[in-house]
Amino acid sequence: MINLLLSASILVWPFGQLLSLTPFGQLFRLQLLDVLAVLLFVSLLPSYRKIAQDSLFKPLALFSLIALLSLVVNAGSVSLAGLAYFLRFISYTSFYFAFRIEDVKKYSRYLTLAAILFLTIGFLQYFLLPDVRFLAYLGFDDHYYRLIGSFLDPNFSGLILAILVILSPWPLLVIPLIALVLTFSRASFLSLAVGLIYLSLTNRRLKLLLTLLLLGLFLYLVPKPFGEGVNLWRTFSIVSRVENQKNALLLFTQKPIFGHGFSPLKVDNSFIFVLATTGIVGFIAFVTFLKKVWLMTADPLARTSILVILVHSLFNNSLFYSWILALFFLLISQRSKGST
Repeated sequence: MINLLLSASILVWPFGQLLSLTPFGQLFRLQLLDVLAVLLFVSLLPSYRKIAQDSLFKPLALFSLIALLSLVVNAGSVSLAGLAYFLRFISYTSFYFAFRIEDVKKYSRYLTLAAILFLTIGFLQYFLLPDVRFLAYLGFDDHYYRLIGSFLDPNFSGLILAILVILSPWPLLVIPLIALVLTFSRASFLSLAVGLIYLSLTNRRLKLLLTLLLLGLFLYLVPKPFGEGVNLWRTFSIVSRVENQKNALLLFTQKPIFGHGFSPLKVDNSFIFVLATTGIVGFIAFVTFLKKVWLMTADPLARTSILVILVHSLFNNSLFYSWILALFFLLISQRSKGST
């Protein structure tokens, strides 16, 4: 059953928001991937004793308990969507434990297919439906001549494409690199740059820096039709992010211990999101978990991909975005240092 659910999840993953519903309004979306995560969580219950022996179980469980406590403390103000958000996070942790139980290598064909599907959907959208400003009526941002892919968002799609560049061998990495350029996501460009520099320095693979030169070349050559979204020097999004993060920090100062409750608060920074929703207690537990993950991840490509996600999370709430969260748990399941 676990094998079937993991296979189905991998094949559903690349379709992103195309398989989503909004039972709680625009504040909370339910995806088919959510349903599979819940089923996977239930399927893992008989393996609880084995799961509890995993070295990441305690730090992950501690943060989860604090997140739950933050909801209890704020029970009077947290909506049903907040509880659903917490349950979603708990369910998605099952991807980590399931991939630890199962050998992730046997899913390599499915993972490759998922990457191809994701890239195909992205390119088809960009070339066949470049004007997606009508999506504003459905609660998404309006974009014009930007690759938004199945996530319907250039920033989150850009992060996945940056990771695909890291994980792809030469010369195949040129394909996701081109797709990444078409997102015009500066946070994704920066995240990839940090990842490539880190990987080239720590593994003495200086030729990877050539990818940065290709990124710059493609950015210079890519068509830039009229529109603020494709203006790499735009400042509006920077100002709005800074204002968003300031407001979130202000929320933190109002309830610094346990925060306002682990719920879908719109914050453009995963770390500030944790600080505002679970307070300093939850933030310490979360950082402790991430530190444990970093120290125990031995695979250089997995570690670099994790770094790319963390850098991107400084500009978007990337770590708690469903599809990225699932990918994050897959990546950290491949660790080997001192793992159980």
